Amino acid sequence: MADKSPANIEKTTKPSLIDTFAKVGQATFKQTQQLFEQGTQLTGTVINHLSENWLIRKISGFLNLNWLIGASDNVDVEKVAASVNKLKQKYPQESPSQISHRIMMDKAAKSGGVGLASSILPGVAAALLAVDLAATLKLQTEMLYEIAAAYGLDLKDSARKGELLTIFGLGLGGGRLLKAAGLALLRNIPFAGAAIAASSNATLSYSLGYAACRFYEAKLDAATPINSPETLANLKAQSERYLETAIAQEAVMDQILVHMILASHPEKTWEQILPDLQTANLSPTSLAAIKQNIKSPQPLEQLLNQLNRDFAVPLLARCRKIAQIDHQTTPLEQEIITAIANKFDISQ
Repeated sequence: MADKSPANIEKTTKPSLIDTFAKVGQATFKQTQQLFEQGTQLTGTVINHLSENWLIRKISGFLNLNWLIGASDNVDVEKVAASVNKLKQKYPQESPSQISHRIMMDKAAKSGGVGLASSILPGVAAALLAVDLAATLKLQTEMLYEIAAAYGLDLKDSARKGELLTIFGLGLGGGRLLKAAGLALLRNIPFAGAAIAASSNATLSYSLGYAACRFYEAKLDAATPINSPETLANLKAQSERYLETAIAQEAVMDQILVHMILASHPEKTWEQILPDLQTANLSPTSLAAIKQNIKSPQPLEQLLNQLNRDFAVPLLARCRKIAQIDHQTTPLEQEIITAIANKFDISQ
């Protein structure tokens, strides 16, 4: 995929799947390889005996494993395969990574439009910035299956479920980056009713998609043993670099969303809306950027110049969602929507 994207953990945090691999000694290397193969190639059996598998136990302390497995069970693989085949027929000259990028953009746009009613969360900003985590993770699970199909893999093979766990471990980058991205709640809490910021959701979507592409490229490369610690460490490093860049994009996206919120509520100021922002699950990076510019906010045009097109797609979906809440779009709201659409040549 042509990468158009901007693609220390607390001491008490459990290690991620890939961190665990990095710490495995040479004496247990062969056992680790076998466990990794169990976690991907034989997942259909392993899932029924989670407590017996060391590898799965490690990741279960990091993610809500039961939900993740349940989500993969609910993916309509025939529908996914048909959808990806249509994309391949429409863009026959594109590589699997380019097809995957289209899939990621589509899912990011759809998840950007998923939101919570304004009555669910207190405060204007919290309501307008929040997205339903369970709903968006379902979309992202489907996205990972679509990316697997883009790379020509059999979606009915139980290995896909194990790979899903591995890709989540890669794409989320560990506790430090989860916190920086405003995604700390992904560690070991039920997802039902949980909400994250729209910008954090975009980071989650693209980071998972990027990790999936790198993983499947390595898997299909005969010269790259996917179950080696070296390969996994390299994939982890690539995914973390992408995630760090994506977190910076979050901060830009959130500042633009504040412009949109204020366009919807002209009686408020940046200072007045800050308390709401602090309860809206924004990432620490986003809050720091907003606080830094609160006395003199960056102009919209300047912010748009810092934004990557991948993040502009879910941003535009979110701005439309904000404008539609009161069933009317003000001239100032439309001005922001039009500026984003024109800047990145996104169809309105």
